[in-house]
Amino acid sequence: MLNHHNKTMLNIMSITVVLFIAQIPLAQASQVADSTRQIYLKELKAIGKTFSNNFYPKYSAIYSLPEKSFLAMIDSSRHVFVTCLKKYSKSLDKQFLLEQQAEIQYYFDKLIVDYPNNYSTYTGRHIAVSATINRLLSKNLSDFNKPELLTNADFREYVKAFLHHQSNDELKKTSCKQQDNQQLLAVWRIIPRFFTNQQCKDFWLYEYLSNHIDNNGIKNLTAIVQDFRKTCRDSLAVRKIDTLYASDSAGRQGHVIKTYKNVGAFDLDMHLFMPDGGLNTQKRPVIIFFHGGSWSEGKPDWFFDACRNYAKRGWVACTAEYRISGRHGTLPFDAVMDAKSAIRWLRANASALNIDTAKIVASGNSAGGHLVLATALADKWNEKADDLNVSAVPNLLLVNSGVYDLTYENTKWITKDLKDKNLVEGISPNHLVKKGLPPILMIHGTKDRNCPYWTAEAFKNQMEKVGNTVELKTLEGADHFIWFNPNYAPNVSAFRSEFLQKMGY
Repeated sequence: MLNHHNKTMLNIMSITVVLFIAQIPLAQASQVADSTRQIYLKELKAIGKTFSNNFYPKYSAIYSLPEKSFLAMIDSSRHVFVTCLKKYSKSLDKQFLLEQQAEIQYYFDKLIVDYPNNYSTYTGRHIAVSATINRLLSKNLSDFNKPELLTNADFREYVKAFLHHQSNDELKKTSCKQQDNQQLLAVWRIIPRFFTNQQCKDFWLYEYLSNHIDNNGIKNLTAIVQDFRKTCRDSLAVRKIDTLYASDSAGRQGHVIKTYKNVGAFDLDMHLFMPDGGLNTQKRPVIIFFHGGSWSEGKPDWFFDACRNYAKRGWVACTAEYRISGRHGTLPFDAVMDAKSAIRWLRANASALNIDTAKIVASGNSAGGHLVLATALADKWNEKADDLNVSAVPNLLLVNSGVYDLTYENTKWITKDLKDKNLVEGISPNHLVKKGLPPILMIHGTKDRNCPYWTAEAFKNQMEKVGNTVELKTLEGADHFIWFNPNYAPNVSAFRSEFLQKMGY
């Protein structure tokens, strides 16, 4: 919070500005208004920093508070922002003032929308949305059909949070289960219930469909795309979706796609990129990529370029689709079993693929890195239909910004609905270290907030204690997304090449 001296000085500055405005020609009024806005924004920035420093490091503890205490804390914090805006309101232009009011309202209302689910996640106790919260949020529904609010980032984030929780309720219905693209299907049904204004409805349908294509792909999406073309009146949005769809469709051409696993209603694909020189009988090394996305989103397409590059160098390169929560309604346990099935499929089809089963390299980013580790570590998680006589353990593991510990607060959503909260230890690498593991290269940034550096360091130390071959390449100051951050991606590529060469690949 600002100290008393700073508050007093800002009050004096505000009063001075107002008096000054009253004494100058109208031609200069806009310049003074701009000056006032800058003073306000500077104070707002300080208040926002203080709030963030107090709120986000204590995120799980705050969302574990009883509802009354949580709402009181939110109201108190909101009041600080509102008071700051009111202090300058007479000197700010009307449009900017309205925008700021909306931003403050929807920023804090989003925190409230998230309360029931977050409370359940962090305490393990389920609660229904209370009448108090429903009253607070129901007043916002009329704004859903105001196109002018679509440019407000805080409003959009609020709507996304609202629709996320509404779609989770929709997903509990049996009609959504055992279907692909479940999260999109659920929100597709919900949007027409809350958006009657055509412009607003088109905006949100486009928002969710384009995001899905970007982050989950186009598999089994034809019906939804056709529905969007039929109902959307925004011709530009339709053209953008057509372009996105065509781009993803083109990316799926020119390589082999095989179903490596049938599980329930889902057929899982292996995308195979074969090297040139098909008459060469020499057995090839194979690299398999597992995408990231918090086991919630992601698509094999993200590795198509990498696969093409490895194929040009004489490798059999592939990337596997696996079950994720957003599409299939699953937890990481299912993804682990899929990853192990994928390795077994490669070994079982080695002759047809002309691959060297002593040179199977598994590589992954983030959650994909976790799956790479789990293929070698999670002994108790196997698909019932798998042939357990075929090894699911790769010969070499490459892990970028991997998830090494699934038992701390960042991954509590996994255990929220589990009766046995300790079940997750069976797929958590830091709880599974043993002797005899294949060589592992770990690359991790010290400023990784998604997967803290200490979790990687702990894994590396345990691995060395039992005599396994492991290298941890530390990127000082790097965040989570080291594989495409231009400041670190060259280092990541060099570390991988050096390790592969050292290991005889």
